[in-house]
Amino acid sequence: MGVLAALLSLWHGVSQAEEHSASAADFTDSWQQAEPLPAVESSLSISEVSLSRADWLREQEQQAESALAAGDWARAEYRLGQALSEYPDAHAIRLRLAALLFGRGALDQARDRLQQGLELAPDHADMRLTLARLLAEQERYQAALQVLDESQPPLPAHLDYYSLKADMARRGGQCVQAVDTYRRLLAESRAGAWWLGLGLCQQQLGEDFVWAFQQARASADLGMASLRFVEQQLEHHGTAQTH
Repeated sequence: MGVLAALLSLWHGVSQAEEHSASAADFTDSWQQAEPLPAVESSLSISEVSLSRADWLREQEQQAESALAAGDWARAEYRLGQALSEYPDAHAIRLRLAALLFGRGALDQARDRLQQGLELAPDHADMRLTLARLLAEQERYQAALQVLDESQPPLPAHLDYYSLKADMARRGGQCVQAVDTYRRLLAESRAGAWWLGLGLCQQQLGEDFVWAFQQARASADLGMASLRFVEQQLEHHGTAQTH
């Protein structure tokens, strides 16, 4: 009866201006005799929302960062590894995962991840540079040099790449190659470390290294330990020349 009363009241308010003489009984009879309204078909369409590749990878990265913030390195590595399993060519994810592995001392795993990435993208300069740095950390200078020799990115945009290449050549006993690379680097920027590296190679090859060491000494970016070494070498050379 409550529902019926509400319906009656609603109808009365709407139709009062049209039929002031209508009674509740009249409405009840009319309502009972009226043709039923056609049923309205209702369908609920549920579609699965799928993230784009970029959005999905971003979500995985965010979850990895959250795990790192909570100190859960294992979960962070799992999230990044899951992303790579789905998209092996997600190179930024691979570099991030390699950095995490390197950070906790899992050098072999980090190296494997990077080598797998280079099989997919042989000319990826950042991946080669990261792998070479990892090998250098293990004092595998020849192996690092080989990794860098297998690709030739444009030097002006990859100074760090060629700086490490020159250093690995020098440390690996390939001073002729190192001298050439240092000179190419110095044509772009006169960095003290490159002058020092050039001078060290020239000294090892029995060439005149004084000019390179003098330029290194005059550089504003040379560290104090390196500066002391250069001054000692120049002093020793000057003393040797006077005897």
